[in-house]
This record gives sequence, C-alpha cells and structure tokens, in this order.
Amino acid sequence: MKSNSLTLPINLEQIAILIKGMPPQQRKKLVAMVPELAIDALMQEESKDEVSQIIQELKEELIEIVGEKQLSKETFLGGFTLVEYLKLSEEERNNLWDQWSRLQITDLEEIKVHSDALPA
Repeated sequence: MKSNSLTLPINLEQIAILIKGMPPQQRKKLVAMVPELAIDALMQEESKDEVSQIIQELKEELIEIVGEKQLSKETFLGGFTLVEYLKLSEEERNNLWDQWSRLQITDLEEIKVHSDALPA
C-alpha cells in the first residue's frame, strides 16, 4: 500500500522563531541533541574577540600614522572628530547609529550646492 506524505518548506527564520520561544530547559535539551550549535556559538565568540582586537590595533595605527592632532581637528561624523568617535564605546556608537537610522530625510538640513562643485 502506498502512503501519501506532504512536505512543507521550513525556513531558518521559522526555526529561529521557534527556538526563541522555547523555555530554557527545552533549549538545553536541543543543544544536548545538537552539540554543534554550542560549538559554533563558542567559535563565533572567539572570532568576535579576534575582530575586536584587530579593530583596536587598526585604530591605534591610524591615529599613529595620521596623527591625533590632525584627526582631532576635522569633523568626521555626527559632529564628532574621528578621534572622538573612535574613543566612544561600542555601545555608545551603536546608540548613535540607532538614532541616526531613525532620522527621516525630511529631518535633515538641505545644503545648496553649486552645479560646478567638486567633492573635497
């Protein structure tokens, strides 16, 4: 006798929503059943630490090459000089980007530019 089966497509977003809605005990069971999830999460954290270290080294090199005096004179972004911006914590920078992402185009000041203007 032949049986009929129906396969429904499931995407990662649906799985993520399901996992987020699980109580902690069920998530622990899931990690026990699929230990690769924990291993991958740990590897991601190590990668984040490495990336953070590389970014910090690049910041220091940039300031050393260009010079802190020069970088502290010119406005870089949102009224901050590059030196001031780089000294902000990651949380402070994320908060600024969150604020800036909520700006509407109508909130921005229009600047008149001559048709023959060249970028700096």
